[in-house]
Amino acid sequence: MPTISQLPPTSAVSASDALPISQGGTARSASVGALLASTQPAIVVSSPSLIGRTSLGQGGPEQVGIGVGMTLSGGALQADGSDHAAFPSVSSLSMDSDLVINNQGSPMRMQTSLLRGLFSAGQNVTIASNGVISTSTVASAGPGQSLGSAIGMLQVLTGLSAQDLVAVSHAGSDSAIPYSDFLGGVTIDQAQRAGAVADSDTFWAAQGSNVMGSQNFSSIWLWIANKLPTYKAPVVEVTVSINLDATVHNGRTLVCSHPVTLTPLIANMGSGFQCGVINASSGSVTLGSGFVSSTGSLTLAPWQSASLSSMTYSGGTIAFATMPSSGVIQIPGQVTGLSSLGMTATSITVTWLAPLGGGPVSSYNLQYRQSGTSSWINIPSNASVTTFQIVGLQATTIYDVAVTATNVSGSGTMSSILPATTSGIAQTAAPSQVVGLTATPASINTVLLTWPSQSGDSAATSYTAQYRKSGSSPWILGAVIAVSPVTISGLLSATSYDFSVFGVNATGIGPTSSAVTAVTLVVPQSVFLITWNFIPNGAYTHANGSIGVNA
Repeated sequence: MPTISQLPPTSAVSASDALPISQGGTARSASVGALLASTQPAIVVSSPSLIGRTSLGQGGPEQVGIGVGMTLSGGALQADGSDHAAFPSVSSLSMDSDLVINNQGSPMRMQTSLLRGLFSAGQNVTIASNGVISTSTVASAGPGQSLGSAIGMLQVLTGLSAQDLVAVSHAGSDSAIPYSDFLGGVTIDQAQRAGAVADSDTFWAAQGSNVMGSQNFSSIWLWIANKLPTYKAPVVEVTVSINLDATVHNGRTLVCSHPVTLTPLIANMGSGFQCGVINASSGSVTLGSGFVSSTGSLTLAPWQSASLSSMTYSGGTIAFATMPSSGVIQIPGQVTGLSSLGMTATSITVTWLAPLGGGPVSSYNLQYRQSGTSSWINIPSNASVTTFQIVGLQATTIYDVAVTATNVSGSGTMSSILPATTSGIAQTAAPSQVVGLTATPASINTVLLTWPSQSGDSAATSYTAQYRKSGSSPWILGAVIAVSPVTISGLLSATSYDFSVFGVNATGIGPTSSAVTAVTLVVPQSVFLITWNFIPNGAYTHANGSIGVNA
């Protein structure tokens, strides 16, 4: 009989397949189905179910209940705490209440009173047996301290630095801020809006240290009033024609040391602009187009003053000039600074300064005589000439020279007498032709002429300038001066002129220079509105609060 290992294997088993069995000592056959019918069937349960069995006999697997507060996840049984939801709520916590804690991995119960052992009281703080936390009291307090306050026990400081910290509560949390930032934390736009200013209003002031005190406005006004008598209006010297500008000329006194033109530009001046003008030149100061004057004239004579202002009102904006009164004119003051520029055998060239006071000068009378005699020889001149050459004199002779200023009201005081001696060498030839003449427009009605001075035995001792409109034939004689340069004034704006110069000495007149051409400047095409409050020979006030005086 073959053994089991010698039997051929089968690929599948069915319920009808027969198997040998021994039953009561007799060999019999039984099918696989009959053999397994009396055995427990295989139990198959999908994860994560637990296999349970509570009934007898044949049957399948049964679910196991894990109870409230437990959960089965990934084959692991865990507590989720949902069973606590059924616990009753505690409205208050007493000292004999128990808490469930985890003590080094083991669940335990703990009395609530034991929690106090986790805390310790700090300085001036106590924890009572019933759990009450309070500050302790002190028996006495020193300077700057208070009873029952922990801060009263701290060190008292006499000063703070920018880096010191100040305690603050920020968004519900305790914080610190540097002292410097703490002071700058409030900006002026966060301050409450104040009402109208009154003398009793106060503001912060530091006097001699960084300690802040208060001061009122009435005290400040008294301080300003005491300073006003010592206020001096700034002085600006004007040497070339300018446009008036508030940043440079407002509240100032303009001293024009040259014949210039002052043009109002309202955009630069602004409403409320004010200034004073003094003509300290030998020519005229002209107020440019756009000005309206109190006399109708826009020309300021030498040593005359005017007040200029700009103001916007219901009628528009005007540029106004308060000019000298056209009434009685004072006689001119005394001519000063008379001196000699040079002598030849037959001529003396002298120069002088315009009077510092009195009325405007319309002309100068120059007079001379031989020293030791009493009879003067008069030579009329004009207001724009302060240099003159006396010709036809004797060689090696001492002469006395004097100058007097005059106007329609009369003659001023004669200048100091200047002694001057002619040379002993007579010139033998007239001057040569002037070369290198240039003409430069200086303003809307003036042109500056310059040329090299002559030298040698036949050099010119004076020069005469002449001019004419370009295209016209007659020349107009201008200034007679000893040296270059010279300003030709009284011209029309935006007009072309020809200019030439010739020299003169004791022998005669030299050839006329080649003519040069220049075009005067154009009047600015702008509309300006200026106003001015003027009190003759009295005080005036500026919009900025300063005080000046009209001479």
